[in-house]
Amino acid sequence: MAGAKQRGGMNAESEVWQAITAFEQILEVMPDDRSSLETLSHAYEHVGDRARALDYLLRLAGVVLAEGDVETAVHIRDRLSEYAETGEEVRSMLEQLEALPSASAAGGESAAHVPTPRMARDDENPAMFRVTDELAFAWKLFEAGEISQEDYSAVAHDLAELSIDPHLATVSVLHVLETRAFNGLERVMGYASRDTKTPLISLQAYEVAPEKAHQLDLEFMIRRGAVIFGGVLDELLVAVLNPYDAHLREDVARQTGCTCHFFLASPSEFDSLMSVLKAAV
Repeated sequence: MAGAKQRGGMNAESEVWQAITAFEQILEVMPDDRSSLETLSHAYEHVGDRARALDYLLRLAGVVLAEGDVETAVHIRDRLSEYAETGEEVRSMLEQLEALPSASAAGGESAAHVPTPRMARDDENPAMFRVTDELAFAWKLFEAGEISQEDYSAVAHDLAELSIDPHLATVSVLHVLETRAFNGLERVMGYASRDTKTPLISLQAYEVAPEKAHQLDLEFMIRRGAVIFGGVLDELLVAVLNPYDAHLREDVARQTGCTCHFFLASPSEFDSLMSVLKAAV
């Protein structure tokens, strides 16, 4: 494919810088986003800028410390210890992370079994849009040569801007590509379908019962890009816009309490169904 050939001639380091630019845009919107902070720390280590890598690692450590996340603190301590000789700030942060309640203080449970404040907050607000999951989808497409470096940059930029729009709307990689009149949308969807083993579905072929679809909250459906379009008993058919988003699948199953089978829908058909469901509220 043309995209694959184009990527084949790219310098690997330029790809890392492209990712750095995208994730720094995310931090402008969400300065405490842990996924972006950790990705940037690894990325700067990759290009040899240990000072910037440490800056982002310290920011991540501060967020983890504020949230009291024992499990992640262990991982951060291991990475920070590599910088222990760089200064007092690192040593102070290591001491603070080590002072977090240990596994023994949690009744003998291992840290992996201690629920973190971050997890609880996500459960309380499952409709929260996660732009990093969409960026991960775009990066998968870029890595596979399905979109070019320029396409990836444009998608990342649009996602960052759209994520701060307060209006209730669906933000997704597929929506951005469709809005930009990307001429390979069907090809991209076919690739994502095959890669994730998520069958393509035409929502137009289904008469969706509003009472079934509304097993998910309307805001959740719109912000997360998921809708129930059919099913029998406790077996549900769910159309999504990001087949790579494992968090989304878990949240849908948790909210419905049912076995869910996932399919990939086009952004235009998803929006059309959302209009119908909004009218039925």
